[in-house]
Amino acid sequence: MAIGCDGTNVNTGKYGGIIRLLEKQLNKPLQWIICLLHMNELPLRHLFFHLDGSTSGPKSYNGPLGKALENCEELPVIKYKIIEGDMLLEMPNDLSTDQKYLHRIVSAIITGTFSDDLGHKSPGKLSHARWLTRANRLLRLYVATENPTSALVTLTTFIVKVYAPSWFAIKSKPSCKDGSRHLFNIIYSSRYLPDDLKGIVDTVIQRNAYFAHAENVLLAMITDERKHIRELAARRILKARSSAVQAPRLFAVPKINFDASNYIEMINWQNEITEPPIFKNLSTEEISCIVQSGGEGQLSFLRLPCHTQPVERAVKITTEAAMSQCTKKSRLGAMKAKLESRAQMPKFDTKCHFKPN
Repeated sequence: MAIGCDGTNVNTGKYGGIIRLLEKQLNKPLQWIICLLHMNELPLRHLFFHLDGSTSGPKSYNGPLGKALENCEELPVIKYKIIEGDMLLEMPNDLSTDQKYLHRIVSAIITGTFSDDLGHKSPGKLSHARWLTRANRLLRLYVATENPTSALVTLTTFIVKVYAPSWFAIKSKPSCKDGSRHLFNIIYSSRYLPDDLKGIVDTVIQRNAYFAHAENVLLAMITDERKHIRELAARRILKARSSAVQAPRLFAVPKINFDASNYIEMINWQNEITEPPIFKNLSTEEISCIVQSGGEGQLSFLRLPCHTQPVERAVKITTEAAMSQCTKKSRLGAMKAKLESRAQMPKFDTKCHFKPN
């Protein structure tokens, strides 16, 4: 019924992407769940390249900010200027070390209180593929720079106001029903940018706004807290069902209304609307029951996530087992043992995560 992946074109191509080819082979549409955590990284990535230049190698940069990130954790923390922003959501303890660091340093920049132990911790390895640690290092560089450049201030402000809040909101509400709301919040929180930078961010969002597709917006609407929104979603679903064509539809990212004041206003509903594929097996009576109850206890699809981070973790642990074990049975045993060990002893800080004065 549904498929999840990141937004690279080989997966999401309108005509020749993997998802489209699967739909043609199955002769039915699938619910597209394109990772929002990956999407949330793209505006920051393009802002960084615009303000500081592109990379010059696997681990090197052309611009001054990129070069300064390599050893930023060795710089002493100074009296820095507070950046206004909303305090981040309280998160569970199962965050990784890098994720906890981002949460703590964003809170420190908003409040102006920077603890000694945070200053001695590592912001994470610098890698072109790890934008969360890139964000950590940008923030660490900011609190250690007496007269930060306008580019550093711009990037730090974007992380505090847009990137980090969106990242933790996606992690705290990972259901696919919340995907469209997360996308709208990314758009809404970035409206403070000047027009030139807003144009860069909006172009990236428009190209990757898969959760603005009507099929995904309707998932959010049918589970909305407001009953009249749920009723509106039901009417649109039933109308789309009555006018549906037999051939699998082409999934295309719709044109976004960046001036929308609510997630249901992000798209033009006068265009052709298709029913969410995961509703195909629901009867009209079942949809009416969802409208009356809000659907929270009835819809099994709510367990489908709006991001694909667990898949990457599964790939990593499978790869590690394949490198150390030869037979299928021993690889499976190694994976189960590692998962059980992690459950009994969650990841914690060790000496290697701290830096000396």
